[in-house]
Amino acid sequence: MTSDAELNSDDADQLLAAADSRRDQGAWLQAAQFYARVVLLRPEAWPLRVQEGHCLKEAGKVEAALDRYRDAERQAPEDADLQLQIGHAHKLLGQRRDAALAYARALALDPGHADAQREARASEAWLAQPPPGGAVSPPADFLPAPTVSAAADATEAPPPAAATPSPPGAAVSVVLDVSDVLDYFNGARTPTGIQRVQIGIVNRAIAEAPPEGLQLSFAAFDPAELNWHPVDGAAFATLCALSASGSDTEDPDWTEARDALREKVAKAPPIAFAPGALLVNLGNSFGFAEYFRALRAVQERDGVRYVPFVHDCVPLIVPEHCLQSMVQDYARWFSALGLHAHGLLCNSENTLRDVTEQMSRLQPGFSLPGHVVRLDADPRSVAALSGDVSMPALRVLRPGERFALFVSTIESRKNHLLVFSAWLQLLRRHGPSRVPRLVCVGKAGWHAEAALNLLQNAPELQRHVVLLSRISDLELDALYERCSFTVYNSHYEGWGLPITEALAHGKVVVTPRHSALTEAGGEAALYFTPQNMPELEALLERVMFDDAFRAEREAVVLDKGRPRSWSAVKDQVFSALQALAALPPQPPEARASLALGQRYLSRRRALTRPDLRYAVADMARHGPGWYPLEEWGVWCRGGLSTLRLALPPEAGGAALRLYLQMHSPPVPLTLNLRCHSQGRPVAQFEVTVEPGQHPTLMLDLPPVDHAGPLDVELDTGDGIDLSRLGAADTRRVGVGLSGFMLCRLDDHAARLNFLEQQNFVATLP
Repeated sequence: MTSDAELNSDDADQLLAAADSRRDQGAWLQAAQFYARVVLLRPEAWPLRVQEGHCLKEAGKVEAALDRYRDAERQAPEDADLQLQIGHAHKLLGQRRDAALAYARALALDPGHADAQREARASEAWLAQPPPGGAVSPPADFLPAPTVSAAADATEAPPPAAATPSPPGAAVSVVLDVSDVLDYFNGARTPTGIQRVQIGIVNRAIAEAPPEGLQLSFAAFDPAELNWHPVDGAAFATLCALSASGSDTEDPDWTEARDALREKVAKAPPIAFAPGALLVNLGNSFGFAEYFRALRAVQERDGVRYVPFVHDCVPLIVPEHCLQSMVQDYARWFSALGLHAHGLLCNSENTLRDVTEQMSRLQPGFSLPGHVVRLDADPRSVAALSGDVSMPALRVLRPGERFALFVSTIESRKNHLLVFSAWLQLLRRHGPSRVPRLVCVGKAGWHAEAALNLLQNAPELQRHVVLLSRISDLELDALYERCSFTVYNSHYEGWGLPITEALAHGKVVVTPRHSALTEAGGEAALYFTPQNMPELEALLERVMFDDAFRAEREAVVLDKGRPRSWSAVKDQVFSALQALAALPPQPPEARASLALGQRYLSRRRALTRPDLRYAVADMARHGPGWYPLEEWGVWCRGGLSTLRLALPPEAGGAALRLYLQMHSPPVPLTLNLRCHSQGRPVAQFEVTVEPGQHPTLMLDLPPVDHAGPLDVELDTGDGIDLSRLGAADTRRVGVGLSGFMLCRLDDHAARLNFLEQQNFVATLP
């Protein structure tokens, strides 16, 4: 028997011995209890979480065992043996397809693993089984589209080349999208956090051979042409090296290298993606309009699978500390993320939890395969520069001067106000001769007025705080080497790269205990309660004035805060991508269908929270026949534009009504509407759209098969050349669309609800 006192012990070694003993005796549930207790005391000991799962499995509690394996997977996503155990658990539960996926991941992680080879071969046929349905009840506005049956019309086009996962051993084409870095370099030279991450990973990928079975290339997105162009790796590496060596954006060497690469990318032909390629965006793509529309085209044509690196969900969690335009861009991007991504890379467990939680708010139970790639990499690419006083940023410091370092954009989220206030109190309490100066590295950002006003209105603080911006990586490296300790404050973080940078230089870090900062700092950082200024002051006093304490903490940093190399981070990225390549792809239209009776707006909306209705409406714009979304709606291009409507099951066998809210062109135009379902004609209409009317058209449609989308072709002939009408706009447009709604013809409530909001001027039988 197990006593409460024995189980509640805080002696991890004693508990582990008890767990092993009971496991050897076959007392499985008792052993599981002890392993669980050890993990509480040693959260990093994921192998013991696996042992707990083994014991639960032996006791017949397979579902609980699978939960423990999944917990361990969050810490060790690249462990092949763990994937094998996950596969075994799924197999015992009769979940054959999930078991096959886990075995395929295990083999992708370790191609020489004999057990993984055997299980992957034995379970390969299970991958063809459709995923089980009915497990989750999604909201009415986001219903999963059905799988096309084998009895579908034999004349249908074959599926794209990547309709099955990459088989074990097959070469995987990986295209790293570096658009974010190149776009940043158009207006700046010294990279910030997310650009640093991309540069660290991509540069090592350029310098080192890719792993066996992986073909690597680089690309940049062209928002004007909605495609991707190849990027020369060597030229990109040269530009990154120049970005680290200086901060002058007018330096001829810099501008020549940047402009030459930009021109080379622009002149290169669009990329022809290999079937089933992984398009990996290591930075941010939410600032690029129409990115997902371009992505859908290559997903349909080439079976491309999109893998973004999500660095944080800050605009959703603390929007008050972000520019409104950033919140809106991010909300629109996140609305569509789950419909387009094949899997995710995240920089911390905290970010992965945030993404999962935010997605579950859009659709309960929905998630994507995610791999955590910690950013605990040594940022240094050159030797320490402790004696180079010629660097401009160091001239503000006196020789041998003690100072603290705070590296961050000066913005409200980083809460410089709290740190400045604490420094001011310490100055008044101890005097300027004892308190070291605070060097802040980072440009002024948004909502920083409160901190800067305090700095301006407190002369003693102003004399003791140094603001630096546009400094080179070489100068930053020197500042880290010379500082006494560092401070990093924030209301919320996805990782906290300056913490990693400070630890890499052996420096003590003072930071709040929340979000991913505890992952970045681990056991090496010093933490205070968020927003608790007395606690921050007390901690700063110890670090400033207690030399023995600071030396003791520096020893902890050297022992617990040692970073790994960017090569190791890069290798983990590629390992995660190979695991994701083994998963079967799912095209966007297979993940969502329209909700009957739901009005969808076809315009660029000012979202402050993600909204699946926005993503579903945007997905309906199929093919190249559309201009970008505007605030009022969207123009069709002259010629043929297609609205592709994914139908929910309840649409099958029922007569339907489609409402199209149109925006009239400046001159009369004949609009031909042709509706198709799985290549078969359903209905055809013709109407003349007059200027200024902006009609809502009603199209009554016969029953169609819900197993395929309903394509509505809007044919406007040659369209209208706006420039010939005296407008500065040179586009050739057809009609405009501002919204649509599809419902069953017999759904009088939905029709009435829509009619109450509209004025109709055209009805098509």
